[in-house]
Amino acid sequence: MWLFRKSLDISRAVPRLITSDDLTAVSRLLRDGVRRYYGLSGSDLLALLAANQGMVLDSGSDLFAVAIVSWPAAATCWLRGFACADGVDARNAAAALIPALHQALAARGVREIYYAGDEAADAWLVPALETHGYRSETEVVVYEKANLDIPDGGNPDVQVRPATSVDLAEVLSLDQACFEPQWTKDDTILGPAIEHGAYFVVAELDQALVGYAFATSHFGGRLVHLVRIAVDPRRRGERIGVRLLAEVVIYANEQSATVVTLNTQAYNARAQRLYRWFGFNTTGERQPVLRCTL
Repeated sequence: MWLFRKSLDISRAVPRLITSDDLTAVSRLLRDGVRRYYGLSGSDLLALLAANQGMVLDSGSDLFAVAIVSWPAAATCWLRGFACADGVDARNAAAALIPALHQALAARGVREIYYAGDEAADAWLVPALETHGYRSETEVVVYEKANLDIPDGGNPDVQVRPATSVDLAEVLSLDQACFEPQWTKDDTILGPAIEHGAYFVVAELDQALVGYAFATSHFGGRLVHLVRIAVDPRRRGERIGVRLLAEVVIYANEQSATVVTLNTQAYNARAQRLYRWFGFNTTGERQPVLRCTL
């Protein structure tokens, strides 16, 4: 038995695009690696590998490290996974892997790549990324509402109903109109959320889809997390967002939840004013977001 961790010779490994054949080895790295960051659901991993959305360091017999990115949207994507085998230094792995990943993404037309990890658990990765051009872009701020009262029901003329698969195209169009490219969600996220999510509703006004809200339920319903709330920019000021927030809190009460949480960008002052007015308070948790321009 080794008394000390043995360092692996990273010079024996070369970067290459991931493939679906790497599923077992990549899954093991993301599960067991001493240094690992993983921001994907399991259902996304195989599709991303099959589409070569990432790079591995391959020694010919072992994978030393892996970096996985999300599906690109309007020339942007996110770093969603990075892990090193036991005995591989994270900075050395990044030095071998990140430039090759950036080159491959640039060849596909990607111009910006973003990263948002857990401030404590993934702090080891930030210095390695900063060495390769990643810089602070903003922070994600966490809010919670423990008093599940409803200060205002919002626009009474808005009709709120459960979303169906038929709504997906309009929901995607609305999402793109509401958010910057790096924050939009595609059909691989919103489609399953509509079909199988705990809570996904759309808001209609004047026979048009003008907003949606998407929430998840955790810990046996005790915590409801508002993943997304979106209102058609042309209909802002009509209290549609207030109506959707009220509906989410009604759902939380029906689940006997004790708290509703949400995340938003630090620079989104308009949304934060609404959340604070509705009774949400900041928790003090802040998630750094880095950006690299390729």
